[in-house]
Amino acid sequence: MMMLGLDTNVILRTLVGDNPQQVAAAAEFGKGLGREYSAFVTLISLLELDWALRSQYGFKKKEVVLAIGKLLRTRGLVIESHALVVAALWQVENTNVDFADALIAARSLEEGCKSIKTFDKKAASRLPGMELLA
Repeated sequence: MMMLGLDTNVILRTLVGDNPQQVAAAAEFGKGLGREYSAFVTLISLLELDWALRSQYGFKKKEVVLAIGKLLRTRGLVIESHALVVAALWQVENTNVDFADALIAARSLEEGCKSIKTFDKKAASRLPGMELLA
């Protein structure tokens, strides 16, 4: 099956519905997902999605977790580092850290880093591997 990359703005249209023409185009594209092609969603797109939903559309962390969780279960979507995203979402839900921080920590640990240096006191106190630099 052919795989196509999927930009963040296509995902946003399906979640927020703020541009009827683009929403319709995204819905039409979605009809072929898992049948004619699959779509690849990068970690970068997920981070951009988190940022856009919270800063531009007023979503709460819990709503973003639900939205990304829905993407994880969408037929035909291939999420980069699926298990890391699941782990990061768990951290967000259970420790109230930011998705980006949780993903940075999970990815760094996966690469074998001993720790992740940060100035973020909340992240350092709640995320495994995160340590304050100062």
